Amino acid sequence: MADTAFGVVIEFLEKLGFFDVILPFLLVFTIVFGILEKTRIFGVEKIGDKDYPKKSINSMVAFAIAFFTVAAKQVVTSLQVSLPNVALVLIIVVCFLMLAGSFMGDKEFSLEGRKGWVAFLTIVMFIAVILIFLNSFGWLEPITGYIMQHTDTVLIPFVLIAVIVGAMFYVIGRGPKEKKEEK
Repeated sequence: MADTAFGVVIEFLEKLGFFDVILPFLLVFTIVFGILEKTRIFGVEKIGDKDYPKKSINSMVAFAIAFFTVAAKQVVTSLQVSLPNVALVLIIVVCFLMLAGSFMGDKEFSLEGRKGWVAFLTIVMFIAVILIFLNSFGWLEPITGYIMQHTDTVLIPFVLIAVIVGAMFYVIGRGPKEKKEEK
């Protein structure tokens, strides 16, 4: 990889610890800080007539959590393995949406009003992300191996329960539809 100028830069950054320390720290700090600012868990400061989140407390908590995360080598390794795969899944979904949008003609493509597709894609993405992170910790292979060895005692009851719960949600979610009042 060092054959190009950018390859040399990447190798330098890797030796510097940029990918092992700095990027994971910045990622975790930014996400935690953003969540704390949005949720206002630690309260607000009143300045004038507006309420603002307590940035100093939020930043210190995010800073501490980011340092603890960087200190846990297994978590950093999991992030390094998982995030490129999550990005790949996102690219696959975008390609699927581009393909689906190509059948729309000159109309704007949107999943708005297609709740079934939105729910389906959300569930698929959630399962994909869970599988990616299980794989990054090395837990996916033992879990699938156990399920394959004990299909009759693990997989079949799980599928049966999932079908029953899905049917319950379908029946409950359908419920009686409200009649619209005419004006």
